Amino acid sequence: MRRQKQGTFDGLHAPKDVFGGSLLTSHPKTKRPLDSKLPTHLVLRAVRGTMRNPKNYLKVNQIVKNACAKYGVRLYEYANVGNHLHLLIKLRNRGSWAGFIREITGRIAQLTQTQWLYRPFTRIVRGWKKAYRRVQQYVRLNLGEAEGFISPLGIRLLRKLKRHLEPAIIQR
Repeated sequence: MRRQKQGTFDGLHAPKDVFGGSLLTSHPKTKRPLDSKLPTHLVLRAVRGTMRNPKNYLKVNQIVKNACAKYGVRLYEYANVGNHLHLLIKLRNRGSWAGFIREITGRIAQLTQTQWLYRPFTRIVRGWKKAYRRVQQYVRLNLGEAEGFISPLGIRLLRKLKRHLEPAIIQR
């Protein structure tokens, strides 16, 4: 079964604003796009879903929070889904990225005894209103699914409902 590639948020970003994840098919030839003035959506996907195990859950969350504090990364939203993490962050500067991502990925892999499926996926979120809110809702939706508040079927239904309601709301 082929995995679906990382999705987009209705053209709210340029192709040059995304990097990593399932988009990388070979060794990267370009520099990872990062911006210290705009938020970044970061996704880390593991081979196994051990990050929500009772013995790992709090430790994984603490690793993320400690690394953010250590490297001056502002954490806006965070979702531990089990086999992947979603973070909506803002970097203090480009230089803090390498240490931050190395610490998070290394410590979590060591704790959970698993490997990362893909390189970290990042997307620069262009804009603090519409684009930021959309990514924020996406991360919260993933958290709701992980916590058991909403099923994957419920998420699909919500997306379909939203697509059908938006044109009616806009026309009013």
